[in-house]
Amino acid sequence: MKYIDYTEDDFIKDEYFQKWVLNPDAMTSNFWTNWLRSHPEKQEIIKSASYFIRLIHSDKEVLPEEDFDKMWQVIVQKRETPKHYRLFSKSSKILLQRIAAILVIGFAISYGTHVSGIFNFSEKEQINVAPRITLELEDGTVKFLDEMVSEVLTDKNGHTIISHEQSLLSYKGTGNEASETLVYNQLTVPYGKKFELLLSDGSHVYLNSGSKLRYPVKFLKNKPRDVFLDGEAYFSVTKDNSRLFTVITDELNTQVYGTEFNVSSYKNEKNTSTVLVEGSVGVYKSNNHEGDAPIMIKPGKRAVLEGGTIEVDKVNINKYIAWKEGKLHFINDRFDVIVKELERHFNVTINNEFFELNEKEFTGTFTEETLDEILRIFKEHSGFTYTVNGDNYKIVSN
Repeated sequence: MKYIDYTEDDFIKDEYFQKWVLNPDAMTSNFWTNWLRSHPEKQEIIKSASYFIRLIHSDKEVLPEEDFDKMWQVIVQKRETPKHYRLFSKSSKILLQRIAAILVIGFAISYGTHVSGIFNFSEKEQINVAPRITLELEDGTVKFLDEMVSEVLTDKNGHTIISHEQSLLSYKGTGNEASETLVYNQLTVPYGKKFELLLSDGSHVYLNSGSKLRYPVKFLKNKPRDVFLDGEAYFSVTKDNSRLFTVITDELNTQVYGTEFNVSSYKNEKNTSTVLVEGSVGVYKSNNHEGDAPIMIKPGKRAVLEGGTIEVDKVNINKYIAWKEGKLHFINDRFDVIVKELERHFNVTINNEFFELNEKEFTGTFTEETLDEILRIFKEHSGFTYTVNGDNYKIVSN
């Protein structure tokens, strides 16, 4: 759902809106200020939703004694009201805001009462906000991308800058060709999601879960094609012998003129690698102060940087690119490595307290299995048990 279609209830439950109200930073302030400027008709709803959020998080609000009976009348009426009834009607909005505040601050603390039923959304919905794919424009504006929606994104002057077709964002043929200055966008894909990007030169990028890519809206003539990656991505680069295409990460850079390859460089992991599918690529350390020549690798080979040294080995390509098809493909992988991939793929937290299990290696391919189904398969071979609390999994020895 787009913000323009949000009701007051939707704004109150929106995590990004809550962050702006309670703990704003430059990005959220810039986004909501610009959004309100474009949608002045939402001023009253935004004002009321902001007041409600602050009220819930305030420890200074006290419900007047004379409103106490009214509060219980509303609760009783709510229990007898059909599910489609909108709780935050104009006539009861202020009273219910105060009721919510005292319930959350007072009753929930004193009696451990969950108030989610009163507000007609579940406790799980309060705690687990669905992760969102975000696009940050050069001016700091943040746009949310819905994989079920197709739309044309425009700048403040109404000019088409990006074509968004469900899970693909395209800059090719969108009128950015006239630009003569480097203008960057950043695409962020959270855990549990994947997304595709078509750059202005036609190069196709597949972004894995938990990844960010910073890239020019348009590659300039006779200038290198540089993109900046944090996470994992598969690149199908359009051939251009006059302009190098370089994927820059914190530790290892990969440069080509045109080919297909996979780069994995998560900041919370201790290795960065490039796997070549076809053509040829050169890799070199990001802090290549000595000016060493790139190490060239051939198809079917992987270059991995660990402990400050680049090693090249022959690998099964499918193991490293199966994620692009939504698959999990493990070949003699340590369990602690598998856990990290499961966390990204399913957007969960897995706490493994069975430490001996970390070094055990597994081989297997999963396509449409749920996380529980996958863990049960591992469990059959490893003698562990696990518990689930929302999106948190805990593994212990039997």
